[in-house]
Amino acid sequence: MLDVAQKCGYSKATVSRAFANPEMVCEKTKKAVYDAAKSLNYTPNAIARAMARQRTDNIGFIIYEKQYPVILNPFYSQVFDSVLETATENGYSVFISSDKDLRLPSGEIYMKKHLDGAIIAGQTDTATIRSFRKQNIPVVILNNIVDMEGLHCITAAHYEGAVSAVEYLIKTGRQKIALLAGRFSPHIYKSRRKGYEDVLRQNKIPIDVSIIADIEPTVQHAFDCATAMLSSAKPPQAFFCTNDTIAIGAVKACLRKGLRIPDDAAIIGFDDSEISRIIEPELTTVKIDMQAMGKLAASYLFDLIKGAGHFSRVIETKTELIIRQTA
Repeated sequence: MLDVAQKCGYSKATVSRAFANPEMVCEKTKKAVYDAAKSLNYTPNAIARAMARQRTDNIGFIIYEKQYPVILNPFYSQVFDSVLETATENGYSVFISSDKDLRLPSGEIYMKKHLDGAIIAGQTDTATIRSFRKQNIPVVILNNIVDMEGLHCITAAHYEGAVSAVEYLIKTGRQKIALLAGRFSPHIYKSRRKGYEDVLRQNKIPIDVSIIADIEPTVQHAFDCATAMLSSAKPPQAFFCTNDTIAIGAVKACLRKGLRIPDDAAIIGFDDSEISRIIEPELTTVKIDMQAMGKLAASYLFDLIKGAGHFSRVIETKTELIIRQTA
């Protein structure tokens, strides 16, 4: 740093400020400092700087192990893009990991001095949240609700989305509607199943447990389950699937049976992930505003890092039924 200061003609303090707090330095000075640094092949030591400033400029995006890796997850990959964009705007980098990979043999999570805050996506528990809090790392929960004091939870209107999907299927003449429910966090699972069951009750349609299945949210599990239901004496007329990946498995099962979609069997997914527009026929699905969820989660986390917003809050983003070709 002293070499950079001598090269550009500014003090060591100004050079330090140009890297640590660039908003406090004018553009002309920053350019001179950065040009000098580049000519000397100088980069600041991030670890040393973090120790000196008691800040790492990193946040974590921590996802439940069964939803990892983020880049291959049709839902969380889009949420993460929004988190990353918001973090970059605020001068932060994002560290991605599954919850499993962060655990010590004792079960505790240790991230002290590595993160300024964390977004925990999907399924989690109070012990995990307490592990972060013990290390003074603020946490925001994304796509889940955990009942703890001072916790921000960003989720979607899962119940209302399920209601809109099942009401539409009934409106189009379907009475025997199967539910393929993915094993997600309890909040998501219960909200979407309750929406399904409430609409059936309101329309005086008996709840048939033989066409309700709790499954791993994969194409193969959904395909196997839907195939078994379609092989029964009275197969379902429609499938409500609690995410798009499951819905694709149901589509595959119907096509393998030689059924016409949606005439013989209608299918509705959930999330409106990119894959819903790629498959043929295009998938009717419940849209979640993934970009809004990611932006809100990151924005609230930065408020917490700055010392603001230490109170409980649950925010639900809206859902919308998108009618395409499978229902």
